Amino acid sequence: MFKNFYADAYFDNITDVSPSYLKEKGVSGIILDIDNTLIGHNVPVPDEKVLSHLRLFESEGLKLCVVSNNEYDRVKNFAEKIEVEYFVHKALKPRALGYNLASKEMGLQMNEIAAIGDQIFTDVWGAKRAGCFAILTKPLHSGGEGFFIALKRILEKPFLRKRGNL
Repeated sequence: MFKNFYADAYFDNITDVSPSYLKEKGVSGIILDIDNTLIGHNVPVPDEKVLSHLRLFESEGLKLCVVSNNEYDRVKNFAEKIEVEYFVHKALKPRALGYNLASKEMGLQMNEIAAIGDQIFTDVWGAKRAGCFAILTKPLHSGGEGFFIALKRILEKPFLRKRGNL
């Protein structure tokens, strides 16, 4: 059971994930988390470096889909701002539902998809349960996330320590 809490790969930032690395892993599509993966807390759009990297993924033929537990308007507006066609709102991560919907949207099988996120108990666990290649990044912003997320960050530490990724 605990194996689902360990990502398949660890990177400091989404911009450290190269299209060639993903292609070597057989990836054709990417599921993107929003908060603290693409943008920091209370930041409306990603910085230019992240936006450029998303365009690089697309120029290399990788499909993108934003998957978030947020409400429809928040996710739709965000996807439009970053010019990503596919999105899934109220994904219920870590359940596989949002990942399955993203797979259908992109027309890809789960083993062709990498999911990139900053939380073990939502992003990694959900990706692993769905059968995606799970990539964990460091959160872009620490603090101000609220009690529940702060508690999850504490509970994540043993899984990061074991892999040497603190």
